[in-house]
Amino acid sequence: MEQFYIEDGVHRAVAARENGLPMLPAILHEPGAASRLIWVKLDQLHSPRVSISRSDPRHNYPALEQVMGTAAGRAEIRPIEIQPFGAVGQTGSVPLDQVVILG
Repeated sequence: MEQFYIEDGVHRAVAARENGLPMLPAILHEPGAASRLIWVKLDQLHSPRVSISRSDPRHNYPALEQVMGTAAGRAEIRPIEIQPFGAVGQTGSVPLDQVVILG
């Protein structure tokens, strides 16, 4: 199964994970190709962050997790942005299921 690196949207992906969603819409950026919208399984995702903060006011994670809990709320959230895993320039990463939520 193809693997992807989260370019933007770790908090959204974690909120989806915490809500038990199996898939997320994502904009795939591939070198030499036009960006396109796809659906990815959460177990295909790798995060550049090993943790996120529940108390970071910039991301307001508790509200995001709540919004991601409803179909109407998810429709309002922009897709995450991804690239093929292992592309040049990526930082270290962990599988999405290993990202920890800190207080």
